[in-house]
Amino acid sequence: MVKRRSLDLDKVIAKATELIGRKGLSATTLPNLAKELGVRSQSLYHYVSGRKQLLSLVGASRIKILGKKLVDNLIGISGEEALLKFADIVRDFILDDPALISILYHLNEYQKDDAITQEILKIIALADKLNLRSDSTVSLHSLIGAVLGYVFLDVSDSFTEETSEEADQGYHELIIQLVQPKKLLPKKRKENKSA
Repeated sequence: MVKRRSLDLDKVIAKATELIGRKGLSATTLPNLAKELGVRSQSLYHYVSGRKQLLSLVGASRIKILGKKLVDNLIGISGEEALLKFADIVRDFILDDPALISILYHLNEYQKDDAITQEILKIIALADKLNLRSDSTVSLHSLIGAVLGYVFLDVSDSFTEETSEEADQGYHELIIQLVQPKKLLPKKRKENKSA
């Protein structure tokens, strides 16, 4: 009797996530994934169109988990407490997820209709429900860029002299300043050189 394989998209995504965590993003190719799954590379094309879609689906699956964690932990809190809790959950989740941090580092490679982008938009919509934006809040682009930049520096060896408490405090101050700045920086004026 021939043993039938029971491969599905969820198993492909789970194995790809595991492979990224163990061997890194560059080693996560369709041939390597097929080998891990015990199938031929061509079999994977029944589930994904290529490596880019695979990584987008892996990222999207991780972000769905993050979204559920955010919803579960933000019920019943509001204001600055909710903002900092949201920021901490996002930061800690990304730092503890080698697959997601690797994929987010290459976020610029994905289009608006890719699965990962759609899940990120859901997280942004959830953040908007905190109603912490005002006229003086920086752009969403700046906020996301600052948070991801902070997280990427967290995983580097750039700030080894900083304690985890100092890093947490700095991160919280960054979030508060971006969402509820005390004052806006004055715009630079052009000097009139003809004077």
